[in-house]
Amino acid sequence: MRVAGTVSSSRRYTSVTRFDHHRLDPFSVAREALVLGDSITRRIPRGYASLSDQLRRALMSTFLGIAEASSRSGSDRLARFRCARGEASEAAAALEAIQLLQLAPQSEVENVLVLLDRLCAMLTHLAGLGHRPREPPSGG
Repeated sequence: MRVAGTVSSSRRYTSVTRFDHHRLDPFSVAREALVLGDSITRRIPRGYASLSDQLRRALMSTFLGIAEASSRSGSDRLARFRCARGEASEAAAALEAIQLLQLAPQSEVENVLVLLDRLCAMLTHLAGLGHRPREPPSGG
């Protein structure tokens, strides 16, 4: 007997369920940054384990935060996208530290930084933070 909405065992592993986050471009970018960033962290010298761990956690939090935000609504959704954006910025800063300390090939680090820059721009838009008029500096 087949229950409505279930997938037969023969098809279970060949088709992926489509969740809300699968329809978002930022999720794809975050996934790519996670994979490339993890590759970098695996080759960081042992003395920099905390930096490697920080990068890995920030990339993972970005990836998971986008998925979580996609299933929310209203101000809760915006707040989750803002958090994901903050995590992406933290990952970028960790990569900049790796770059400054010359702990990984510059080209690999640059590839992930480009993805994170693009991702932050997307999340800025999704979080409702884009294109607000800037207040003029207060004069004394």
